[in-house]
Amino acid sequence: MSKAERIIEMIITINAKKDFTVGELANEFSVSKRIILRDLQELEQAGFPLYSEVGAAGSSTWK
Repeated sequence: MSKAERIIEMIITINAKKDFTVGELANEFSVSKRIILRDLQELEQAGFPLYSEVGAAGSSTWK
């Protein structure tokens, strides 16, 4: 899967799930958490509304 395809699929997944973790997306797309974080940063810079909440043990849930 190319980066562009992954980002399009991420948008669809994010809209469907609403709440997710970086780990969940990394597992779903078979990439590292770092790649997911970079992709989410690109989506934010493009104007896609995202924010995170810190949960138990410092884990973040994105919305």
